[in-house]
Amino acid sequence: MKQFWFIGVSTGQSMIMRLFPVWAKMLGLSDTCMHGVDLPPGVTGKEVRQAVEKLLEDPDALGALVTTHKLAVWEEAVDLFVEVDEHASRLGEISCISKKKDGRLIGHAKDPITSAKAMGLILKKDHWKNHPQAKALVLGCGGAGTAIIEQLTSGMEGSIPKEITGLESNSERLEKVKNDLKESKNLILEQSDLSGKAAAEIMDRLPPQSLIVNATGMGKDLPGSPIPAGTEFSMQGIVWELNYRGSLEFYNQARKQESKRKLSVHDGWDYFLLGWSSVMEEVFHFELTESLMSHMKETANPLRNL
Repeated sequence: MKQFWFIGVSTGQSMIMRLFPVWAKMLGLSDTCMHGVDLPPGVTGKEVRQAVEKLLEDPDALGALVTTHKLAVWEEAVDLFVEVDEHASRLGEISCISKKKDGRLIGHAKDPITSAKAMGLILKKDHWKNHPQAKALVLGCGGAGTAIIEQLTSGMEGSIPKEITGLESNSERLEKVKNDLKESKNLILEQSDLSGKAAAEIMDRLPPQSLIVNATGMGKDLPGSPIPAGTEFSMQGIVWELNYRGSLEFYNQARKQESKRKLSVHDGWDYFLLGWSSVMEEVFHFELTESLMSHMKETANPLRNL
């Protein structure tokens, strides 16, 4: 049996374990099963490298999606890859591992593509142009958070937020992002603390129609919320929780204020579907057309509430 690996933290709890067999049948991949590799946050580089080595050596392992450890895969195992794409080189992360016909590894960073598509579903066309005072706050500057910040800073003047703030608790990661995005417009990158006080102070100053993103992993990989209890969201804010499962404290905080603060609250379901389908396109070497993505989403949605 061929295997499609999922390198994450609590892979058995992910919807993909139920969803992949449905997608596999639809795509003619019934000879392939999911294989979860659980590595806790903060795992040693040696263990991350060993996982990639096993994937390389196993001819039945066709490739992998990597979540929490995508930065570590780059840092600890990039020399095992014969090729990496432009996004992986620029961001210093690998979130997708595919194989050439001879079994050698190719590394991809899919967050820039996935975040752009997902953001297009959350923000209305010309949102920043129509709300020139609106700002953006991205909590967490890991792979996904950095990709979202890149998207927010990459537009022309007048089509980006008035100000974009990224908060990150890991000082080394923060310095890396500062260096990588030093030419970005309207960007402020600051250290956050475990109390969430810095985030709360910034949220208190956000104008209406601002975007607030939780890309910390808190509420899924880690317990809790990146903002203190009782923190108020900006009026008419757009709230994007990248998680779709877990304790979801941040998401629930926003939902409680949804009516009173006139919020638009989104979880990570579409981001999840776009991320997995994009990786499968690389691993199984098919073209993910718009119509195919629409069909994959239709088959996934009924499973969500089971």
